[in-house]
Amino acid sequence: MKKSFYLSGLLFCCMMLSFMGAKASTGLTIFSNPGNDTVCSGATAKFILGAIDTPGVHSLSYSWLVSTDGGTTWSVVRAIAPYSDTSSDTLIVASSLAVNGYMFMGIATDGTGSDTSTAAMLVVDTLDAGTIAGPSAVCAGSSIVLTDAVTGGVWTVTNGHATMGGGLVTGASQGFDTVKYTVTNKCGTIPAWSSVRIDTTVIALPITGPDVTCVGHFIDLMNVNVLGTWTWTENTGNASVTSAGVVTGLAAGNDTITYNFANSCNSVSSSHPIRVDAPLYAGVISGPTAVCAGSDISLTETVSGGTWLSSNSSIAVVDGSGDVTGVAQGTVTISYFLSNGCGASVATYTVAVAAMAATISGSDSVGIGNTVTLIDTTTGGTWSSEYDTVATISSTGLVSGIATGVTTITYSVTNACGTTNAYLTMNVGVHPSIPAITGGDSVCLGNAITLTDAIGGGKWSSKYDSIATVDSVTGVVTGVRYGSDTISYRVTTGFGTSVIKTSVFVNRPPLITMTGPSIIALGGDYFPVAQPYGGTWTVDNDTVGRIVYSNISRDTTYIDSVRYTLVSKASFVVTGYGSATIIYTDRNTCGIRSDSFIVNLPIPPPPISVAGVNNVPSSLNVYPNPNQGEFVINLSSGNNELATVTITNVVGEKVKQFEISTNKNVDINLDAPAGIYLINATTASGKYSSKVTIAK
Repeated sequence: MKKSFYLSGLLFCCMMLSFMGAKASTGLTIFSNPGNDTVCSGATAKFILGAIDTPGVHSLSYSWLVSTDGGTTWSVVRAIAPYSDTSSDTLIVASSLAVNGYMFMGIATDGTGSDTSTAAMLVVDTLDAGTIAGPSAVCAGSSIVLTDAVTGGVWTVTNGHATMGGGLVTGASQGFDTVKYTVTNKCGTIPAWSSVRIDTTVIALPITGPDVTCVGHFIDLMNVNVLGTWTWTENTGNASVTSAGVVTGLAAGNDTITYNFANSCNSVSSSHPIRVDAPLYAGVISGPTAVCAGSDISLTETVSGGTWLSSNSSIAVVDGSGDVTGVAQGTVTISYFLSNGCGASVATYTVAVAAMAATISGSDSVGIGNTVTLIDTTTGGTWSSEYDTVATISSTGLVSGIATGVTTITYSVTNACGTTNAYLTMNVGVHPSIPAITGGDSVCLGNAITLTDAIGGGKWSSKYDSIATVDSVTGVVTGVRYGSDTISYRVTTGFGTSVIKTSVFVNRPPLITMTGPSIIALGGDYFPVAQPYGGTWTVDNDTVGRIVYSNISRDTTYIDSVRYTLVSKASFVVTGYGSATIIYTDRNTCGIRSDSFIVNLPIPPPPISVAGVNNVPSSLNVYPNPNQGEFVINLSSGNNELATVTITNVVGEKVKQFEISTNKNVDINLDAPAGIYLINATTASGKYSSKVTIAK
């Protein structure tokens, strides 16, 4: 705990006399007293003591005294904040407003006595403009006085809505102005600010906002007079109002809300009447629950003042007294509606509108074993048949023909309209029978045929209009696309509908496709193929070949045919050299067409002279030439004999050797590289040669 000692004035005088007595007997002298110091808050103040020991034989020590009450009492300065260097000739003080006005004295001591300086004061200055005080508003043409606790400052205004002299503010024009009070000292310059509103005379303006609320609910009211002070008040206690104009309903009834407004020029008041409503109850509707279409019923309500409504006026309508008039069969909701500031309340009531039995709709004829459905738009009735042996009817209106005759169908309804009936005479007869269609079963593409039936009045139709079309009345069928179609004839009477069908084929002239041999040889027997089956084969040049037999059939499927499933194959025998055209011709009821295929057997080349070989006419034929290694050779000779055939390459290497019979086509498959190869044939009657070119 820090301790201080306080000296009374008497003690302090005694101490001073003692110091003086000591000083008289020593050489200690204070030659410089500490001076007053003024610093800014936060800065460091210094108090300096100058002393000397004249003999110079004693060391000096220092201490300091502080007075916080203007020199009345003194205490020893301790080396704690805000003080430092308390044992030296220079006392350091960390300045703040807390030490403003403190006084300090220094004491110098040597080995024989002490001496004390005069007192010095610390003044701590701050950069503070204080706070501007005074009214916040002034009426234009009037003045107010503003003050600040800090003296010596300068007053100014910034916006021009007021003028200022010293602290006197005079209003000039409506608006806001900013007052500035600026203080300058050694610590700098700092302003204080204050806003002043300059008013003009106001008039009472209306309160805006809702005029109805509900008990326990609230509404917001407003007034545009806001540049001043105001209060909200209510009159009867049926509502409360806050300083923000929020009105809360407390009890059902009327009240008046008042807005009291004042500024520096004058004061006004505005009033706003409101109504506080209590929550509603729509009560209970009572009365009949059903009414006949075209008739009325009366509904009543336990509370008054509401509005009657119908959910569907096409079924029933209701007037302002609760009288409901049925319009059409159905169910409707009748509502009783009330509303006020608390919202809406609705009571509802369901009314069924009934209708008398309506006219029965549906066919008045049915075939034996057939059914028809009857309909009555009035619901809830029952069906019955006068004679069940002629026709029966189900609960859903499905009539079943039993036997030829007439019966009466009855639909009976019992509802709010009473019991009413609707009747329909039903005829029961035999289902129509249709004889077979006549007129042909095929038609050429683009042509027409006429189909007929012994029973008239029916309707024709085609299953595939893309293949054949038919006139629905005349039965004229027109071929559109090759293929088969189904034509239907439908006859409808009061006793039912019957349909008969026939197949019609849309034909065209034969579509010929043909293939034949790509290579032929003298004496060869080849088999060209064509479609469709049943045509005729011919050859235009019988010196080259002839058809030996034709129309050899095999079972296959021709992709472009509906009726033809066979192909025609001929046997063509080559009898000479040259070109010939093989022709295939077919016809049907829609026309005639043909296709052809050209075959060619080249005449053998002239003889080749080879050294060491007999110069005889060459009959060694090679075809086709050139080829890809597959070819036919034929050695024509006056004798039927064997021949040895040798095939060599151009450098004389043997590639292949075999025997053949003369005057016969021989198929050769030579697996050899591309190039020119020599063919030599030797018989008992001579030697023959030729060459073949393999191009791969």
